Amino acid sequence: MELNFSVTPAQLKEKLLQLVRMEEPPALFLWGKPGIGKTQIVYQVGEETRRPVEVMVLSLMDPAELKGFIFPDREKKRAEILPLSLPEEPFILFFDEFNTAPTAVQNAAMRIVLEKKIGSYALPQGTLVVCAGNRIKDKAMVNKISSAMVNRALHYVVEPSFEDFKAYWIRKKLPEEVLAYLEMDSQYLSTEPEIDKPFASPRSWEMVGKLIQNGMTSVEDMAGLVGEEVAVRFDTFMRRCTGIDKIIEKILSGEKIYLEPDEVEKGLMIATVLVNKTTKDNIKTLLEYAIGAPRHMSPYIVLWMKNLTKLKIFTVDALHKGETRDLAIRFSDKYKFVL
Repeated sequence: MELNFSVTPAQLKEKLLQLVRMEEPPALFLWGKPGIGKTQIVYQVGEETRRPVEVMVLSLMDPAELKGFIFPDREKKRAEILPLSLPEEPFILFFDEFNTAPTAVQNAAMRIVLEKKIGSYALPQGTLVVCAGNRIKDKAMVNKISSAMVNRALHYVVEPSFEDFKAYWIRKKLPEEVLAYLEMDSQYLSTEPEIDKPFASPRSWEMVGKLIQNGMTSVEDMAGLVGEEVAVRFDTFMRRCTGIDKIIEKILSGEKIYLEPDEVEKGLMIATVLVNKTTKDNIKTLLEYAIGAPRHMSPYIVLWMKNLTKLKIFTVDALHKGETRDLAIRFSDKYKFVL
């Protein structure tokens, strides 16, 4: 599937939230690289709208499961078609890895996609049917889908977004090292898929974060998830951030410790770590630190404040109240950042 238009994960989520509230929503087909969050978004929408998500991985299914199982009734001399057990209220039916299934299974799924029926069973009104798959160019060993299937659904190509990834990462309080590195090298958030080599994706970076949380930080650990080139670059970044914990601890205690102009990696770490560590108790201290910072630290200071307000950890209104009001005005004057 090739479309000139694409959506980010956050845009896709908004569209799904609109569609799931329709009385007769069209079926959807989500396309994109492996590991960019298509499946996760479907689960998030289900959770937020309190709709059960029933997942069917077509490559693991038989056509009979989708058509309904035939049971003979000898007394009535007829057969009944009984579907799988599914919710009686509107839900989200999710066909994951749709185009990894053989043609016979895809064909059996097409009636469900268009008519929302399994045998004689009709899905509850308002049920949203979502299919997801990778494109042929994504090297995911997929099969082509028929033109009949293409014409049965609303199609979206999903592209990863660093801003969406950042919001998710900070909300989950995952290791700051990954986010700080990707602030510098965001092109490595998602690299081209490989058949026989690891490659970077939002999913593989989340696995990197979990390894870091458990003390596994060697370059070979990282290479096994995001590929050798990206792992070496990330390892170099982390080595250049040695000692950053003590620097941040001193900043939070009120010391005016500023970096040298060439300490880019540490600057990005400070900007990223401080987002999670900024509280009502220390915001005044950090604003004073920012106002006194040398010019070469401006990109990191602005990045910290941008993430702080965009993610609504602190609102602009809150910064303009009480003891921080004058400091917020001085910050705006210095950095030309609207507060």
